Amino acid sequence: MDFAEAFRVIRRRWRVALPVLALTVIAVAVAYVGRPTKYQSMAQISLIANGVMADQPVNGNNPYVAVSNLGPLAAILAGDLSSDQAAQQLGELGMTNGFTAAVPAFAAGPFVSLTVTGHSSSGVQDSMPIVISFAQQRLRQLQEADSVPTAALIQAIVISPPSRPRAVLKPKIELVVGLAIAGLVLLVLLSFAAEGRALRQAESPQVPGNRRAIELVHGSDEPTMVLDGQKERNQ
Repeated sequence: MDFAEAFRVIRRRWRVALPVLALTVIAVAVAYVGRPTKYQSMAQISLIANGVMADQPVNGNNPYVAVSNLGPLAAILAGDLSSDQAAQQLGELGMTNGFTAAVPAFAAGPFVSLTVTGHSSSGVQDSMPIVISFAQQRLRQLQEADSVPTAALIQAIVISPPSRPRAVLKPKIELVVGLAIAGLVLLVLLSFAAEGRALRQAESPQVPGNRRAIELVHGSDEPTMVLDGQKERNQ
């Protein structure tokens, strides 16, 4: 069955298709308007070693530098910032928006991307300084927990300032498209179900002594019931 035939079936069963189409449009509109728009801002920090490290043996007694680069420490910091404990501490600082920290894919250095997501553009913008300051504080605490000398502490600097909060429409669009596709599939299924039910009812004998036949009248979209005797009289 091609598209044209499917369209003809849907048109014949418009009493079924039209309500489904109307409900689909309403569901799509409600989902688009009712789902809050999220805003997102990103910043990037880089880890840098203290200048004193080059002059001290064993890299200033800092165990994090023993691996000859700061990439592993960046991964450790990103994991620490993503922990439940970090989320709780951020909440105590007044952070109410979503937050993620990750090492960028194919990073060419010890970088950590900080992302804040929320329902308010201004709220996201206000949260970024809190997140950056918290990341720098956590880096210091990680090292102090291992008794790293203050002069050898690795620091985090902002290399990419917080971006302007932008609307994130992908989740909303995916929801709207999913509802639209589901509604159209349901429309087709119900239309064909109604078509099949109508054909089965037409094929079943309803008047004793008369055998009914179904003929599709050329140029008409509706199946027409014609009695055999009536056909002979018409001829």
